[in-house]
Amino acid sequence: MRITKFLITFLVLPSMAMATLTDAERKSQFERAMAAIIAAATPALSTSRDTLIKDYVACKSNKGQAVELVGASYFRSCEHEDASVTGDRSLEACQLRYGKPCALLAVNEEIVVEGEMMSKDMPRLHYAGKYDLSQIPIIRRITRQRPDVQNYDKAMEPKAIAIHPWGKLFISAGDPSLKDAQTSALAKCNSDPARNGRDGGCFVYAINTDVVIDERRMQAK
Repeated sequence: MRITKFLITFLVLPSMAMATLTDAERKSQFERAMAAIIAAATPALSTSRDTLIKDYVACKSNKGQAVELVGASYFRSCEHEDASVTGDRSLEACQLRYGKPCALLAVNEEIVVEGEMMSKDMPRLHYAGKYDLSQIPIIRRITRQRPDVQNYDKAMEPKAIAIHPWGKLFISAGDPSLKDAQTSALAKCNSDPARNGRDGGCFVYAINTDVVIDERRMQAK
């Protein structure tokens, strides 16, 4: 799907001009640009474009908006600790949710589309080696620093990790069997009260120290 540079230039003012606008004017300019891109890139969008934009704007920074173009399916990822990591994490979250590479539309209140909107396959969604903290997708620094995440490789087996596209990890260790460990981790993840079932189900990330995220398991095996 091609989004012309003319469209972006027309709808998003140059940086010097943007600096003279009020916060409300900048917000309005951004929302108009986002609406035009969504309409052009996904004309078959089944949800409300206005609601999608409103929900994204209300999302706390640092945030990113990604889209799986084939299915016209959007995913926003919020509250990352740094804007520099938000784009890739949003693409990872979108790809985990929908099972296909996504394209990045915006980071915070900045449109990042230039020319053709391109999907980007995220390598950490295909990692299939031993547990490696640096290979876990989406998660924020606060999750990465959790003792159970830092020391998962040393935890008692059988064990498993479940992950959700929100970047939430749930661990179960010392279970009677590998299937029990997966079932327990998935149950913890899927019953997370903070999420309350939003944005789909959870996936098995690791079984013992073997990462299986590429298999996209949503049930114990």
